[in-house]
Amino acid sequence: MTSNLNRALEWTSPQTQPLLLGALCLLALTLFSMAIWPKLKLLRGARSAERCDRVLERIALTLKVALGQSKLMQEKGAGWMHALIFWGFLILLFRAAEFFLIGFFPETDFSFPASNAVFVVYAWIKDTAVLLVGLAVFFALYRRLILKPQRLTLSTEGLLILLLILAIMVSDVLFDSAFLALHPEGHSGPIGMVLAPAFEALGKNILGNLHSLAYWLHTSSILFFLILLPRSKHFHILTSIPNVFFSSLSNNLSRIDFEEEESFGLVKMEDFSWKQMLDLHTCTQCGRCDRACPAWATDKPLSPQQLTVDLRDHLNGPPSSDIVLPGGIIDDEVLWSCTTCGACEAACPVMIEYVDKIIGLRQGLVLTEDRYPKEFKSAFQSLETQSNPWGFPKSSRSDWAKELGIPIWDKTKPTEYLYFVGCNGSFDARGKKITESVVQTLRDAGVEFSILGNDEGCTGDPARRSGNEYLFDMLASANAETFKEQGVRKVVTHCPHCLNSLKNDYPEFGATLEVIHHSELLQKLIKEGKISPQQKTEENVVFHDSCYLGRHNEIYEAPREVLNASTSSIKEVEHSRETGTCCGAGGARFLLEENTGTRMSHHRLDELMVTKPDTIAVSCPFCVLMLEDAVKAKNLNVKVKDIGEMLINKT
Repeated sequence: MTSNLNRALEWTSPQTQPLLLGALCLLALTLFSMAIWPKLKLLRGARSAERCDRVLERIALTLKVALGQSKLMQEKGAGWMHALIFWGFLILLFRAAEFFLIGFFPETDFSFPASNAVFVVYAWIKDTAVLLVGLAVFFALYRRLILKPQRLTLSTEGLLILLLILAIMVSDVLFDSAFLALHPEGHSGPIGMVLAPAFEALGKNILGNLHSLAYWLHTSSILFFLILLPRSKHFHILTSIPNVFFSSLSNNLSRIDFEEEESFGLVKMEDFSWKQMLDLHTCTQCGRCDRACPAWATDKPLSPQQLTVDLRDHLNGPPSSDIVLPGGIIDDEVLWSCTTCGACEAACPVMIEYVDKIIGLRQGLVLTEDRYPKEFKSAFQSLETQSNPWGFPKSSRSDWAKELGIPIWDKTKPTEYLYFVGCNGSFDARGKKITESVVQTLRDAGVEFSILGNDEGCTGDPARRSGNEYLFDMLASANAETFKEQGVRKVVTHCPHCLNSLKNDYPEFGATLEVIHHSELLQKLIKEGKISPQQKTEENVVFHDSCYLGRHNEIYEAPREVLNASTSSIKEVEHSRETGTCCGAGGARFLLEENTGTRMSHHRLDELMVTKPDTIAVSCPFCVLMLEDAVKAKNLNVKVKDIGEMLINKT
């Protein structure tokens, strides 16, 4: 094989081509560095975030989500489109390197012999990638220009990026095809071999120009793409893999050190951690978070995507230390619309975290700005003085248990479980019925349990989720001290919000507990034969996933298995499990009036009623309250029950 088969010298000489390509590369890298350096400087100067633990888990998550594109596949059409482009680009990185080697060393042949098995496999894989990426780009253009999905952010920038990708694919095909037409003794991939005979009719002069045009179009498109990356939302191409790797593997809220910190919450951009800033740079503006958000679906002013874009634009803008984020860049009502349900995080294909930012901004409003909805004033006072948000006397917390003869925890004779009832189960009339059903079921199964009685206090969940971290710290510290003093180790609770706090928040307060939800314990008792419903009901039952049981703690199967023991017909709606819609109670929203748009509980009820159920089964007392209120408001003939209530009726 001659040494000049791979040269693209029709427009340049062996001496000028490396110089010209080198100048273009230097210009592109300079412009790229000028744009990326300010971002890197901000990240380096940001607050710390502990995200280097559990390395093997992080690698596995990155392989699954970032490289495997698993979250994108929740939406098949757009998912495959993005995945093919992403996977294709990974394959074509080797091809890009080949183009630049050709340019810098024009008189060196970097190709393999046609008989080389490695070359044959590579050529076929490369051409397959070019074809699939090209088809994916055409579909993306059709989707943007014709279909125009409502959630998609349509922009000139997006079209430009797609056209650049298309130019890279087309130029690759033209380069190989023109090369083979000029040098029949050469070799290429299958696309070039198919098209080369048709190109031969153009003549050597046109083919030579076409060959060089394809080369320079390919390399300049790559370099232009590089220049655009840090200047556009497509910066996520560089940040998405590290953002997934450093994403939260557990609870992502941290305790505030009130003795060391000078300001509390997210008030200015300087308060953000480097991971929170990386999140902002990684947003693809795909709109999946908006589509999953119950607040956005019910015409509230919260758009998770717009929240991220507004913060990102402010981060990338000129320094302005005097601008306060909550109430300045982000309206108060945007923050108070959030239920902290985590649907946006579950939907995000690049693992952006929203809940910690929402709560951080709420902390800025409550602790620094002293500004919050009027309904919270009495709730905060009640939590501080009576350890419940409704102002019931703390001394009446265990009144519900007096006639039931439930033992109070005795550290000298501890029972197997401490039943942590929670505020709803202790004070709310409807909540007490759920509590009583749990008590009866555990007794029938022979489970040893006791309660703290009036020594139990609110976990602090409504305080933390509403941004009053100081009040949460006080409540959590008191409970944690009680657990340690009383030697409590195993806790069962029927409230997912209590579960989440005790399991995920309390370890920072020195309380290491084995915390399980009552659905998990009931599941265990059924498997052991200690609970055996006599007859399954024939009524039509639909199950509603609690956000804090499901998305926040990944407990999906336990409540369903409990239902299967008592019900023969369980329906699932479109939005269930990871994509389940919030009832509207989370994030301390159960304390607030819902005056804007449609009620979230009504929206969720409409989704559930598609199955025409006789009963809506839930596993959270707040979901029961919200959905029952919605049923009454809509005057529907459907029952709302906790899974424990459904089970007890059949024992």
